[in-house]
Amino acid sequence: MNNQSIHLRIKQILPSLPEQERKVGDFLLQHPHEAVALSINELAGACGVSNTTISRFCQRLKLNGYRQFRIELARESGSPENLIYINVEPEDTLASVIQTVFATNIQALYDTQQILDVQVLEQVVKILLQARRVDIYATGGAAVAAQELHFKCMQLGINASAFMDSQMQIMSAASLSADDVGLGISHSGMQPQVVEALKKARAGGSATVALTSYPDSPIARVADWALYTASLGAAISYVPPSVRNAQLAMVDVLYEAMLMKGQEPTRGKMARVAQAISEHLLGSRRTR
Repeated sequence: MNNQSIHLRIKQILPSLPEQERKVGDFLLQHPHEAVALSINELAGACGVSNTTISRFCQRLKLNGYRQFRIELARESGSPENLIYINVEPEDTLASVIQTVFATNIQALYDTQQILDVQVLEQVVKILLQARRVDIYATGGAAVAAQELHFKCMQLGINASAFMDSQMQIMSAASLSADDVGLGISHSGMQPQVVEALKKARAGGSATVALTSYPDSPIARVADWALYTASLGAAISYVPPSVRNAQLAMVDVLYEAMLMKGQEPTRGKMARVAQAISEHLLGSRRTR
């Protein structure tokens, strides 16, 4: 974790922090450049917390005190790769909105790439390719990524389904076995129905996978394997497009990795799927 950027580490632990320490994290994410020049007393005053809270916050980041924190923060702020997540404000111009949206999405993709654990990815790809059945669970905005993963799996000839309704998720999860995979997608990792579905799937002996932004979230804790996206979307409220795009990027990574690892069997299934689609389209044209 210490190889990650300060801002990314703050973002990942933010939902699990006590209230006072969360104030520090919120301030640092919203004022990254200003914080570099602040002493510990000044930062504490700006956040409305004590110096002790600042010290505890640094410890959460596995840093040896506030001095090391300022050094790393200064190093990041001077990096051309360190784009900052910025919210669109009512007074922004259309040109600045365009710049903000693109910068935020670029940063989300860059940070997601930085935290991607290749060993975990390899294990997830392996169990997906070997699965008798892959059931995907999501709600809200994550449904876009769930449907895309469902589509990509079907292209590869993998028996997959995507469920967004909570009752259907539970019915699906309860029927999974040791030959199957339950995969939950949740930015916050806190959607109770998706967590419950993965618990049911795991209880039935199936492998469980989570795609989330928060390592300490309920969905990550219940999963055998977790892949992480990185975006500064709110943990519970409105989820910005950068979250969805980071999730879709991970779906694309899974697809390409499965295509590469699956080799001939996967390509053979893909050829049959492509042939079936071609015949279907040709038949549709003839009936017009």
